[in-house]
Amino acid sequence: MPQRRSLEVPAIGDSVPVGIGQHAPRADALAKLTGQFRYATQERVAGQLYARTVRSPLASATIERLDTATAMQVPGAVTVLTAGDLPGRRLGAKVADQPVLADGVVRHFGEAVAIVVAESDDAARAMAESVDMVLIEIPALLEPKHALDATSPQVGPAGNLIATHRTQRGEGRGEVVVSRQWATGRQDAAFLAPEAAVAVPHPDGTIHLTLATQDIHSDHAQLTRALELDPAKLVLHNSGIGGAFGGREDITLQAHLVLATLRTGRPVRMAYSRTESLAGHPSRHPMTSSVELTCRHDGQFVSLKVRTVLDGGAYASNSAPVSAIVHDFSAGMYRFAAVDVDTTVVYTNNPPAGAMRGFGATQACFLIESTVDAAAAVLGRDPVSLRRQNLVRIGEALSITGQPLLGCADPRDVLDTAMAVAAPTGAGRGYRRGTGVALGIKSAGLGHGKPDPATVAVTLSAAGVTVESAAAEVGQGVTEVLRRIVGAQLPGLPVTVQTMPTTFPAAGGSKASRQTMASGGAAYRAAREVRRQADQRFGAEWTPASVGTHVIRHEMTYDGPATSKERPHKAFQVMAHRMTVDVEVITGRVEVVQAVCVQDCGRAVDPIGVREQLIGGTVQGIGFALWEERILDESGRQTTTGFADYLVPTAVDVPDVRAVILEVPHPDLALGAKGIGEGPLVSSPAAVASAVRAATGSAIARIPLWRSRQDCR
Repeated sequence: MPQRRSLEVPAIGDSVPVGIGQHAPRADALAKLTGQFRYATQERVAGQLYARTVRSPLASATIERLDTATAMQVPGAVTVLTAGDLPGRRLGAKVADQPVLADGVVRHFGEAVAIVVAESDDAARAMAESVDMVLIEIPALLEPKHALDATSPQVGPAGNLIATHRTQRGEGRGEVVVSRQWATGRQDAAFLAPEAAVAVPHPDGTIHLTLATQDIHSDHAQLTRALELDPAKLVLHNSGIGGAFGGREDITLQAHLVLATLRTGRPVRMAYSRTESLAGHPSRHPMTSSVELTCRHDGQFVSLKVRTVLDGGAYASNSAPVSAIVHDFSAGMYRFAAVDVDTTVVYTNNPPAGAMRGFGATQACFLIESTVDAAAAVLGRDPVSLRRQNLVRIGEALSITGQPLLGCADPRDVLDTAMAVAAPTGAGRGYRRGTGVALGIKSAGLGHGKPDPATVAVTLSAAGVTVESAAAEVGQGVTEVLRRIVGAQLPGLPVTVQTMPTTFPAAGGSKASRQTMASGGAAYRAAREVRRQADQRFGAEWTPASVGTHVIRHEMTYDGPATSKERPHKAFQVMAHRMTVDVEVITGRVEVVQAVCVQDCGRAVDPIGVREQLIGGTVQGIGFALWEERILDESGRQTTTGFADYLVPTAVDVPDVRAVILEVPHPDLALGAKGIGEGPLVSSPAAVASAVRAATGSAIARIPLWRSRQDCR
């Protein structure tokens, strides 16, 4: 069990020196608590115009006519932009298959068809309502299982297959056969601050776009390519970001705003409503999976066969790498003599699916942990002891990728730590109580041989230390991590972190739990070099007063441990959840009473920040398990319009969350620290489902559970 440490909280300040592992509030805490923090929705400039998007009400259609004459008669109307105003290049960080505006064909409900620009937001709204859009509906492909049928409509540019992965290794088959089917729904990122941005033309001919995004350099590359712009003529700046969770990885309003500014020569602002936000960015990939696990009568696992289909929606987005993560971790951390795993992601006319916290490992965890629960039921075994019996050990190869499990806590230690936390007292009358557990694994970093660099500059002067980085602070705490890592190398000096625009080298995206490893690794090395130069110039015993008028600056790019086919992942996040639920006998209503989250973070640079991530991700996972889902009707139209029907956990739904941090330093990473942000949303949904199974005896084959409440009775 990890040692408990007393909480000593110093005063809040954006440059107060704070050490590695010290319990202290984040530098941005005071501004956020007092309402002074500036989010993208608050960005405004003098003389700005207002833009709105015209979206398709159909899932699949040809555009017969777009009549904008009536819209241009609205008082205050400035312009209407359609696909005809574009060079015809496409968006997409992985696959450039998405038009900036629908190019004669509508491929999903909510697809952007036109942009209207006006002198006021009210005028822009009236314009959007006045665009006469005539669509001819054509057959839609809505069922992923039929996407590869020869008779199905073609949605993708070269068929309906986005990506497929296949692993077949080993031999053997156990006497006990457990076959099940599992499914997960369309979870949304549901960040509290919806999409917003302002584009401003400058006298030098550049356009400056201030926005909330996860990767300004990726956005910049896509925008300049799709709009055929000189890269030097577009500069992106990160605004304050009110949550992301993967939902800000794709281009939404960015290209529309730049296009509007190019056309009008004036600043243009756009901000989504909650309804538009729910239609405008990708969701988590819905999954269906057929699984066969065989084992010996004594519980030893022998073989695993998995057939998984993911719904990628109308455009590829991050579907290929998401499906690769689903594939790699479909066996979890369990030992199998033989695996036969096939994972496929397809195009449909459903809204696009993309990055979402957990990035495929959440779906993989649900399918394998649910199957282990089913095996325990068939064998009459305790689910915890069955897991412990079949977990791989440190240094042993994972069953699908063959990569050794290294640089992390032993899965048994994580499981045992979760089980050691004191359980809550018994359920009240009219309720059935159940406790369930799930173990999860997720990579940290991009992996699969992809470059993953980040650049940081550290400057020492008499005023203190400045850290320059383009890493997006999306609430995960990368700013605080950089401040602490640099401060540890240059102790006693105030440290200020400056968030840089695209004119500064890239930090890569705030995704894949990578910024602590990548930007943190770069900051660690840059600060060490600054310290070395300072020691050389001022002597080993130098003080801040020694610096005088001298300035020492060092810029460092760091890419971390290399990955390859044999080692597809840089590092592993290993976690476990134990959930205790009460299920109301009459209604089947589920209440999570206690949530235990245990995760190995390598080294807790900011212990309070780590704990917050574990709690927040756990609650988000509870929401996915019970309620969170974007609903489509039988025609592919999304009927979810806001937080009245997209149900996220509120304060009254949050249980007693016990977050336990394990620290097993990774030998190849700066300070041994690795990313942890996605982990708590990997195993928490599976653990909720496990607990409901324990309480009710029902199979619970699909999450979120609201669709099958009758199974909970």
